[in-house]
Amino acid sequence: MKKPEQPRAVTRPSERPTLRTVADACGLAVTTVSRALNNASDIAQSTRIRVRSVADELGYVPNRAGRGLRTGRTHMISLVLPARVEITGYTTSIISSLGEVCRDAGFELSATPEIPHDDELTIVKSIVQNHRADGIVISHTSPQDLRVRYLIENGFPFVTHGRTELASAHASVDFDNERFAEMAANRLAERGRKRLMLVGAPASLTYQTHLLNGFRRSIARNGLDCLEPPEPLGLDMPLDKLRGIITALFRSGNAPDGIVSAGDNATLAIMAGIHDAGLTPGIDAEVVTKQTSATIDHVLPIIDSCFEDITLTGTRLGETLLKLISGQLPTEQLNTIIAPEPRFRLG
Repeated sequence: MKKPEQPRAVTRPSERPTLRTVADACGLAVTTVSRALNNASDIAQSTRIRVRSVADELGYVPNRAGRGLRTGRTHMISLVLPARVEITGYTTSIISSLGEVCRDAGFELSATPEIPHDDELTIVKSIVQNHRADGIVISHTSPQDLRVRYLIENGFPFVTHGRTELASAHASVDFDNERFAEMAANRLAERGRKRLMLVGAPASLTYQTHLLNGFRRSIARNGLDCLEPPEPLGLDMPLDKLRGIITALFRSGNAPDGIVSAGDNATLAIMAGIHDAGLTPGIDAEVVTKQTSATIDHVLPIIDSCFEDITLTGTRLGETLLKLISGQLPTEQLNTIIAPEPRFRLG
């Protein structure tokens, strides 16, 4: 009977360890170690775990420059962050889950912010022309997004968080904002609210169209009044300004009794604005919000929400882009729409 293999003692070398160093410590061939470190599916998981553990103990770091010369790849994924994006729990969750998928596949994630007032193509052109990454993730998409058009024309692998209205197919992962807005408005109607208002996304973004479609469909079906805000209200608006507008609106006497809000932080400002006007959130007006974090779980009075799983979104973005890079599936099959999860807390 063959004795089980005994783990070898690992001593950190004085010089920079190589694949050969790791292979000798594991008692495996260099090619096996290389494939294990790259999570090759034909290498047993136990072997991959052991090789990774030994590599970490030895302080082995892949020579990405050398590997890039051999393979023509950078093994980098670039996440392009919109100008003025807030690093909130929303952004952190996407970066964390996307980064985990990339790491497990042997890629590194680089977050690249767009520069305010730059041409919107500046960052993606730099990445493509200088081959700074093997694939790009972009968000905050518009119906005729120039970044998407450029990447399609140049045949560069990418996935969008959000959809466009371009004729050419492209990989995307999106939340079903249309269904969310319809569900939220329906919920307010069920609770007897008659005059509804939507606080949505900037008008330039595709998902604002989706929000409006779902909201207006519910308004028509339930025979409700749709109240237009005194000025466009979007999630890009500073919270203190949004709070002030809501306060003035509710003091005017021409206020909604139900609000659909497309974001956690906006909801906090809306409820504070209602309170500032001397009214009671939940009684004088109800809010149903999209929820992307645990913050809404602690709001008082309690409110209804529809949950958007941002961690799942980051995972799907990473998985989709890696499939695109490897050519596993055609682009037209790489589209995911994540359904809202109702969290209706009120009786």
